[in-house]
Amino acid sequence: MFEIKKNIFVVPGKKKSQFPYCCCLLVKGNDLSVLIDAGMGKPQMDACLEKGFDVLILSHCHVDHRLTIRHIPDKPVWSHEKEVAYIQNEKNFIEGIGYARGGLDYYELFGHLILPESQVQRTLADGERLDLGGLTLEVLHTPGHTPGHLSFYIPEENFLFAADVDLTRFGPMYGHYFSDIDSFFETIRKTKATGASIVATGHTEPYYDQIPELFDAFEQVIYKRDKLIFDKLDKPRRVSDLLNQNLIYSRYPKSQVVTAFFEMVHIEKQLDRLVKLGKAKKEGDFYIRV
Repeated sequence: MFEIKKNIFVVPGKKKSQFPYCCCLLVKGNDLSVLIDAGMGKPQMDACLEKGFDVLILSHCHVDHRLTIRHIPDKPVWSHEKEVAYIQNEKNFIEGIGYARGGLDYYELFGHLILPESQVQRTLADGERLDLGGLTLEVLHTPGHTPGHLSFYIPEENFLFAADVDLTRFGPMYGHYFSDIDSFFETIRKTKATGASIVATGHTEPYYDQIPELFDAFEQVIYKRDKLIFDKLDKPRRVSDLLNQNLIYSRYPKSQVVTAFFEMVHIEKQLDRLVKLGKAKKEGDFYIRV
């Protein structure tokens, strides 16, 4: 844990904040202290408890942002209303990601990561301002990755916690059924518009330099994927014809079946976007360049 600004602490997760962990944020106000996300690992959570906080805010429902919640069963949980069903009900969460349709058994793959079904005590809305006492937490509804994904801006320090709007070279991750490409465009532009001078995310080191350019490059990945998939439509193609070519992921890690599933969903969404843009049409199972 390190203090990035006065009373604002970045809490890196285990495994360099990579799945099944994430980087979290502890904000200590004079009147209210909040922890944003709980996927850092028990030692890091113990450090947060020692610092003290009143409320846990979940940026979204993904397991890697909730993994350590089992160690704080008595802390109130807040989230966006569109995440509540996935946080409170495991079945909804699994269906929302789409594992079953992808032929994956969540319990076989991630049985060791099963989480308690937390109850959400309060929902947060876009534009809401939480006066913590000396610091203000502005709530930004930033969907695309998940329907109710939240980011948080602290105007006193021109600081943004963007959670899984992570500005990596991989680009926006929308490989789940409840993800949405169009929403991601609005989200990227909304978070960029804060003009934040420091951006912390759920899976990277904080960013201090060339932040507008990072947002632009992050958005450009979607257009690059458009062209990549469009170029593959040199003849009618089914989704299955485009699999196992590393079009989205440059490599498949140990969890190959999971990554392959995410790749399939990305490709499906990219093809449907091309249809929506009038660059392709769908006839039966085939996508055809227009």
